[in-house]
Amino acid sequence: MKCPIDKTELENQKYESIVTADVCPECEGMFLDKGELEQIESMITDDYKNNLSNLPDDIEEAYEMSKQESAPAINCPKCDAEMERKEYGYSSQILIDQCTNCGGIWLNKNEIQQIELFYETSRKESEFESDEDVFIKRNIHWKSFFKDLIDFYK
Repeated sequence: MKCPIDKTELENQKYESIVTADVCPECEGMFLDKGELEQIESMITDDYKNNLSNLPDDIEEAYEMSKQESAPAINCPKCDAEMERKEYGYSSQILIDQCTNCGGIWLNKNEIQQIELFYETSRKESEFESDEDVFIKRNIHWKSFFKDLIDFYK
């Protein structure tokens, strides 16, 4: 299979000793077959709890997400169908490319780590808060963010 970004031949690599991913040696993107991301999420091999205090800047993440949204669509390295770009999970600010034909997922460099960090954060939040509390807190955060952004440009 060829990388959908730079056409380099993808190489098989074990990820967390349970999934064999197809990884680009040039751009470090990763292709996962249908169901493999769920397998990775179900395992807690790498502990990202230490990274929770170093969460990325929300504004920088929003900027990166808008940059990715405007990038041209890519084709699936497995079946060559055009992939759909969408946000992974609820308010993760992580855009992934998913094939509507075979269900495979393309992750750009470091997105698998961002997804795992997102899940670790979600797990930590759910230990102390109900889903409704998390939803309300995130909603308030984004309303405040966009209000500040609108005020900035007035």
